[in-house]
Amino acid sequence: MKYVLLIHESESARPTTKEAGAAVMDAYRAFSKELFATGRGGDAAPLEPVSTSTCVRVRDKKRAVSDGPFAETKEQLGGYYSVDAKDEAEAIEWAAKIPGAKTGAIEVRRLADMPMPSMDSKVGTASTGTKDYIVLIYDREEEWAKLSEARRTELFAAYGAFTTAIRNEGQFVAGEPLTTAKSAKIVRVRDGKRTVTDGPFAETREQLGGYYRVRAHNLDEAVAIAAKVPSAEIGTIEVRPIMDMAM
Repeated sequence: MKYVLLIHESESARPTTKEAGAAVMDAYRAFSKELFATGRGGDAAPLEPVSTSTCVRVRDKKRAVSDGPFAETKEQLGGYYSVDAKDEAEAIEWAAKIPGAKTGAIEVRRLADMPMPSMDSKVGTASTGTKDYIVLIYDREEEWAKLSEARRTELFAAYGAFTTAIRNEGQFVAGEPLTTAKSAKIVRVRDGKRTVTDGPFAETREQLGGYYRVRAHNLDEAVAIAAKVPSAEIGTIEVRPIMDMAM
């Protein structure tokens, strides 16, 4: 079973010295090496600060773009890993090993069993001047539940067409839909003791429903891609640059 491990930390608590920052990065490199050595690590990326966030909404075919993150919380989404675990317990074990679990919180969400066209195809190759962005999809889950079967089928088809389109353009890097927020587990490690609680990290009107990692020449192009995500018409799409560093 595939899970995504979302790393929520307070940006204000990040290391302020070069030495402390290097120690944190060494810890993340060690974790990444351990995970990917098993062959069960998927996509992973650290994100730029929330000050670089851009939110995109489309209503009545009119695009609205605003600066700042979707959710204002004490802790911010700083990165993610996707893993292939035998069950939730194993996914939680991996989450507890993430260095950010000691200072922040790791949200564990199972990836939805809804493969979309070209999801396993070869990803686009980076060209000169391109940068990777994370496109976070926030929907109101209760609104999805109210949709007719015909409307849901229409939206799923639109997602399939969107995924195929950005794959063909060489803009697709990775992407997955998530199960409902109520299925989330939050993992924290304090003084060597692990705690696990139910529910999503942030209680908001809209919940994180999935993500794409895309390749664009600049923020304007990334925003244009985000505006084409089907859920932009009913929810909010947050665009964040991927931090330029090797994991």
